[in-house]
Amino acid sequence: MLLILFLPSTMWLILETSTINSKKLPIYGPRKVVAANDTSYFKVSDQFYLLNKQDSLAPTLTKIETDIYPLYAVMFIKDEYKKNDLRLSGLWEFLNYKKQKIEHIPIVLVTAEQNGRSKIENDLKKLSDGNKNVFFYTWPRPSFDSLNKTYFQEKPIYIDYSFFVLVDVNRNIRGYYDGRYVSEIKRLIEEYQHLRLKEEKNKLIKSNEIKSNS
Repeated sequence: MLLILFLPSTMWLILETSTINSKKLPIYGPRKVVAANDTSYFKVSDQFYLLNKQDSLAPTLTKIETDIYPLYAVMFIKDEYKKNDLRLSGLWEFLNYKKQKIEHIPIVLVTAEQNGRSKIENDLKKLSDGNKNVFFYTWPRPSFDSLNKTYFQEKPIYIDYSFFVLVDVNRNIRGYYDGRYVSEIKRLIEEYQHLRLKEEKNKLIKSNEIKSNS
């Protein structure tokens, strides 16, 4: 009985003092104070739909849902970057030579719709076909820029719109990463794993919580 009573508290103490909490990732985007000690952080839309043509006559809509993608990384590839494969050279490096280190992370790559595909879009399609964790989508051109900028509201000045964006389970933006560099993709992997550990910690604590009977 004593073990049952003290186990959740012991687990909570161990997890709170572990390396999971040794690093605090920032939350990006607009924020506002809603109470003395409470802040409301910017969230990307829960109704984030991506148009996936899949070379089909009947395009399908896929919702980025919390249960499917608890955390994910997304990059919006603007027209002026479509001829520049270097924008994704860090990702190519991991997918070609260190695939096992990144295959657990949902990678979403989005371009604006156009007639026909550019070389990089054909490459992205092959990439998504060959890697189960990589998803290539197109978005209607008229609203592409506004969708892109939604993920970069009040971004740090050094962040470019072609960076990867890490989104957590609460749909807060937790990091920006330059896909040109292997070191940046490595940082993305590490910070993704960090957030997943914290998420699992919270689930574990919640599932072992002792609720008093009213």
